[in-house]
Amino acid sequence: MSPANRFEHTPPFGQLATAAPLTARLSPPLLPAVLLWAIFFCATPLPAHGQELVILTHDLTGQAETDPNTGELHGIAHAGKRAFNLETVHKIMEAVGLKARIREVSFAQGMEALANRPDTVFFNVYRTPQREARFKWVGPLQREVDYLYALKGNDFGNLAETRSALSICAVNGSQHHTVLLERGFDNVVAAPTYQDCFSRLKTGQVTLAVSSDETLLQKLHAADIPVADIRRISEPLVQSAGYIAFSPQVDDAIIRRWQTALNGLISSGRLQTLYDRYYER
Repeated sequence: MSPANRFEHTPPFGQLATAAPLTARLSPPLLPAVLLWAIFFCATPLPAHGQELVILTHDLTGQAETDPNTGELHGIAHAGKRAFNLETVHKIMEAVGLKARIREVSFAQGMEALANRPDTVFFNVYRTPQREARFKWVGPLQREVDYLYALKGNDFGNLAETRSALSICAVNGSQHHTVLLERGFDNVVAAPTYQDCFSRLKTGQVTLAVSSDETLLQKLHAADIPVADIRRISEPLVQSAGYIAFSPQVDDAIIRRWQTALNGLISSGRLQTLYDRYYER
């Protein structure tokens, strides 16, 4: 599958050299909440006019591994979207000359860090109208269409009918969570990860869970749900694009360098190579 229709090409601001690729690595669990609080909020960092950045991502289960010697996270080949995003950000960091460890956190913790620290980078985040002015953006990394899914036997003809469902699981603070609440759904249950939502779907704790069409198979596999047991609501919940989000205090020159590096990956064909290796199954 070609990723061409998932990327926008912003005219580059300049040409940056690309570092040699890293070797594959072995995903630590999410950092404990107490430790994250200490990392993110006890310190008093200055605005990121240089490259003193905290790099965060989320929901890597089954798609990344950690080097036991260095602790660095890297994507697993053919594991899916998040493996692809992880490696894409590594290549961008190499191109701009940034050496920093990417850390996995929950989506809610990442969004809290973006809002409360001046030096945070967090991916993959949907660029919604509600978030547009709150953060700075580089991307998109990919585009996708997201649907609600139920186990067979729970038949809903459209989104309106899902209002009568016992519960709909969405990741806490995510675009899906926000959209459902804004549309007046009163049966939304928040969970820390997508894997948790689909695990609850399997056990009957929730009636519906949300996923992009392209990452559904990974979620079903992680929750041990057979594809034959799942039903998709025909009407999309959202159509969106995933970006790298930055704290608003991050200097615009850094944003331009990251966008230029991403544009270079696109124009050189290296992004397609990453897509083929990490996104395609």
